[in-house]
Amino acid sequence: MVHIAVAFANTVRASTGDALATAAGLTAWLRERRAELEVRLEEADLLAIGDEEAAAARRARDAVRALMGGEDGTDEHVRALNDAVRAAPRWRELAWGEPPSVTARSARPPVLAAVAEVAEQAILLVSGPDRDHVRPCGAPGCVQFFLKEHPRREWCSTGCGNRVRVARHYARTKGA
Repeated sequence: MVHIAVAFANTVRASTGDALATAAGLTAWLRERRAELEVRLEEADLLAIGDEEAAAARRARDAVRALMGGEDGTDEHVRALNDAVRAAPRWRELAWGEPPSVTARSARPPVLAAVAEVAEQAILLVSGPDRDHVRPCGAPGCVQFFLKEHPRREWCSTGCGNRVRVARHYARTKGA
C-alpha cells in the first residue's frame, strides 16, 4: 500500500493536472482514501467540502511535494505543513465494549481533521527514517513520488518503468 503522504503528494499528475484543484477533487480523493484515515469521514462531511478546504489541502500538499522533492525545508513550506496540522487538532477517545475501540475526534470539521492527519503523516515521513527512501520518479515527464523499497526501483509505477524501457529499446534499435 502506498503511504498516504506519498499518495497526497501524488495528487499532482503530469497528464491530468491537479486532482485537488476543486472541492470535488478533494472530495473524490478523501472518499478514495478514507479507509486509511483515523478520522471518520461520513458521506455528508465529504459532500460539504468547499473551496476553503480544497485550498487548505492544496497548500499542505504543495508543501509536502516541496519537502519530498529534495528542496530545502524553507520556512514557507514548513509553516504551511505545520499550519495544516494545527488547523484541526485531534485526539483519540476510547469506547468500551466488545472489543474496545478507539475513535479519532476533533473540535474542527472532519475534513480539516483528515487533512491535518495526512499532513501529520507527511511530517512523520519527511522527518523519519523513511525520508531517505522518498524519491521522485525517474521517468521523463513524470511528477510522482514513491518510497524506494527495493534497491533497483527507479519509477513510481510499472507503467513509467515500461515507458522508459520501451523508449530505451526504441533508441537502441533505431540507432542501429
